[in-house]
Amino acid sequence: MGCGQSQEALVCPSKKKSENGQGSIDAQTIEEYLELEKKIAFAEQTSPALLLQQKRDQKAHLEERLKLQKRNYEALQEQTDLLRHNEALLGILGEQVLEAEVKQKLLELGEDQQEEKREAVATFNNKEIAKAELENLEEQFSAIDTDILGLEDESKQLQSLYSRQDELLGRIFGGDYGSAAENQYEHELDQHEEMRNRILEANFKWKQAQMMVDYAYKQLNEAVKQWSLLPNIDASKLEERYGIACIARNNLVASAQNIQGAQRYLSNVQFPYCAPGEVATLNKATAYIFTDMQTSSRHQHALDCYSTTAKRCGALLQWINQVVTNTIAKDLDDINKKVKSSSMALRQERVTLIKAKAKELTGEDIDIKVADINTDANVQLNINDLARTEGIDPNLLATLNAMDLQALRSISDEDLAPPPSQEDIFGQADALKDQYKEENNKIIRQFEENQARVQDSLQQKLAMRRQRRARKQMDEQEREAYLE
Repeated sequence: MGCGQSQEALVCPSKKKSENGQGSIDAQTIEEYLELEKKIAFAEQTSPALLLQQKRDQKAHLEERLKLQKRNYEALQEQTDLLRHNEALLGILGEQVLEAEVKQKLLELGEDQQEEKREAVATFNNKEIAKAELENLEEQFSAIDTDILGLEDESKQLQSLYSRQDELLGRIFGGDYGSAAENQYEHELDQHEEMRNRILEANFKWKQAQMMVDYAYKQLNEAVKQWSLLPNIDASKLEERYGIACIARNNLVASAQNIQGAQRYLSNVQFPYCAPGEVATLNKATAYIFTDMQTSSRHQHALDCYSTTAKRCGALLQWINQVVTNTIAKDLDDINKKVKSSSMALRQERVTLIKAKAKELTGEDIDIKVADINTDANVQLNINDLARTEGIDPNLLATLNAMDLQALRSISDEDLAPPPSQEDIFGQADALKDQYKEENNKIIRQFEENQARVQDSLQQKLAMRRQRRARKQMDEQEREAYLE
């Protein structure tokens, strides 16, 4: 691009400079501008600045959760240490006795100590659950640091493209807007992009929650499947029975973590199914899984709990799918079309102005067509947030086809809980739409009333171009205040 010189010497000697000395204008200038537009559109597709802000927020939340979970695990470790030395319950156990052996001894206690056994086994089980969750949080924290570094690099590259575009436009038009129409088109594009950022924010959160609930649904069904196998395994095969119960337990624990993770993403939304109280009940039932496996009545009671939660998780997934498909996807498609239209109008206007400027300086016509550019934006989901279990591929989540959706419908659409409000889905996006309409109408009125004097006021409107860049670099506090 250009003559390979520094930014201080971008103009080739063979090019004709504009009268204000800002630079040259020819076919290569237009090609450079159009190439920058393509690069910017491509870089904006993944919304790196938006994701970077989300990752930083997640990291701050993860730090707090890690602190709490470490304290929880340490407290449970102290409780299990006390149980190991409870001579009245277990006799004298040396420090060399493994924890698995301690739990086995607890499971072998008689009926006269049923309540003590149940609570002791639950304590050891809770410690294992706490350890697994702590390890999962530590993995997430490590992964999020890597994500942040990559997104910081992407954001810097995008900002560099913005700066280069501003330099080029400044060189072409000498610091002015090329026309009143360019000013209006840029303002419209700014407003559409601002709206799209809010819809992308909602799209990411809801689709992330959709993926996590999808995984939880599969894990709950796997837990029910494994738990249902236990009555068919002879009571003497303790190791086999314990292994099956462990698989069920691990899937139950992970499913609860994934539902809770989905709720954190949609913290302003009240789940109609698998609400926090229901997840707490599931966690309590999971804590007693190793004593519930010992009698048919307790086994059936636990199975009823797991099965009911699985069905309600399926209903929750169905409910989230409706929001994503019927509301967010349509709004995102609509705003992407508006961004594309505004972007094309602005690009065509600038190319027209550049051509006119070139002819004014060189007397030559430049024949370059404005090609279509894909300006659609979306965001990639983060599977690192998932609490995973063996046998369930996270890459197959949230990709339900029509047949899958039909199989999922344990509740008819008519009986499904009503969808959340627009404000719950998009936050203040509706207010932003109204603001956009009001500002856009105001600009149109001003344009019509002051068309004759608009050239004199263009310098005053240059700040709007700088504001566009400033909005794209909105700091964390401003974003948080807006989203609240």
